[in-house]
Amino acid sequence: MKLKIKTLQRWFASILKGDYFLFGLKPVKQDIHWCEETRLTLPILPSPLKEGKLRNLQIAIENINERVLYPGRIFSFWNEIGNPTIGKGYTEGRVIRGGQVSSEVAGGLCQLSGIIYYLSLELGLKILERFPHSRDLYNDETRFTPLGTDASVVYPTKDLRIKNTYPFPLLFSLDLKSTELTFRIKSPSPIKRNKLHFKQTTKNGFSNVQVFLESEENGKRVLCSSDDYRL
Repeated sequence: MKLKIKTLQRWFASILKGDYFLFGLKPVKQDIHWCEETRLTLPILPSPLKEGKLRNLQIAIENINERVLYPGRIFSFWNEIGNPTIGKGYTEGRVIRGGQVSSEVAGGLCQLSGIIYYLSLELGLKILERFPHSRDLYNDETRFTPLGTDASVVYPTKDLRIKNTYPFPLLFSLDLKSTELTFRIKSPSPIKRNKLHFKQTTKNGFSNVQVFLESEENGKRVLCSSDDYRL
């Protein structure tokens, strides 16, 4: 019952903001020529419950892969995937909850939301909603993505929402292997890939990470996010 109430609250808030009516990837139309492509590949490292993670990723990817985000539309992670239940085939995977490592059904999906967030940030898409993880589990040798480019997702309260602010559609394409995950954004026109800059400070058992994006207008750095991670 609590989950249903939280879900209704989230969707009602989206309706009031007007975002709800803009949600949704669409099927590919044959008359669009996808001549440009930007890709990001991240490793899938050995970890507890890795097989469960791979299974969960594959199921989720099927709801997103080779679908289009049209101009002005909003990608919502949970709108595309829905409630990730055992009945849909999801299984146990590793998660971080309240700063603690544990396992739960559909664990591991944050690597999917993270890679989508990371590339979308580089391409200058508008990030409407994104949550960092509460804890940094990795060191320089085991980290597969820069700290500050992660995107925690928890159904239905923590979502990843991205708006296509370009005047042309974007095709989301994903490829999953046992050792790596690749995300491609294809488009009919070129998109500049901006460089991200990171500033990290540590104090009182927390690491603060600021992520900056170079401005296209004057080259100055624009603050995208400032997150605190428990060490």
